[in-house]
Amino acid sequence: MDRDYWNRISKNYEREVLSVFDNDLQGVVEEKIAAAGVAYPRGRAVDVGCGIGRFTPLLSEMFCEVDACDFTSVGLKKAKVRCRSKKNVRFYELDITKDSFPFKAVDFVFCVNVLIMPSLDSRMRAWWNVSNQVVSNGTLLLVVPSYESFQMEYYHRVLARIGDGESTGSAVKNCIDEKATAADMRLGVLQLDGVRTKHYLKDEVEAMVRARHFEIVEVKKVKYRPQGDSEFATWDWLVEARRN
Repeated sequence: MDRDYWNRISKNYEREVLSVFDNDLQGVVEEKIAAAGVAYPRGRAVDVGCGIGRFTPLLSEMFCEVDACDFTSVGLKKAKVRCRSKKNVRFYELDITKDSFPFKAVDFVFCVNVLIMPSLDSRMRAWWNVSNQVVSNGTLLLVVPSYESFQMEYYHRVLARIGDGESTGSAVKNCIDEKATAADMRLGVLQLDGVRTKHYLKDEVEAMVRARHFEIVEVKKVKYRPQGDSEFATWDWLVEARRN
């Protein structure tokens, strides 16, 4: 992961990043956090990759203790300001692809669009760290970019061009990202705002979670408003899973 890049992004986070907190059309993620707070009334939570801390205050209201971590100093500064009145939140700067978590495993691990590294090696090390932070009978709430959503958006772009009179071959060619390689496409690493970003098939993320000894409670879409000049509403995959 490029720390300098994410520090730059964090300076203008609201303009640069699609905020799940602000764009979750059905409030699915907040609903899941609230339910977890009820399920673990004296529980501890960790906000993995908290960024500028959009969800951290909500977590602090639902759990007795919250550990929030990110590898960008700029994002953490903003998160600390956002949570300055929250006395039960501790912040840590760390890189989950390299560093061990400096706190014990918790009841509820919250991880939203963090496991997006293009490197399979880095991503697997991060996933191992994240999954290990959930205690037995604890809950993982994982949100990841959807490969199916990306493909549907591509399909709609092609159809729109054909509808405007373009030939099928030309429409397909003009909608393909020239920077995408065949290897990246096979691994679900796609260009998102010019950045190589891992996207997941539904079956893929389910298999990944089960392989780490979790029982899947629910998988559903986190739907977003259409962005920019697009008319297509995209989605991420949300996985709620319990540690065996």
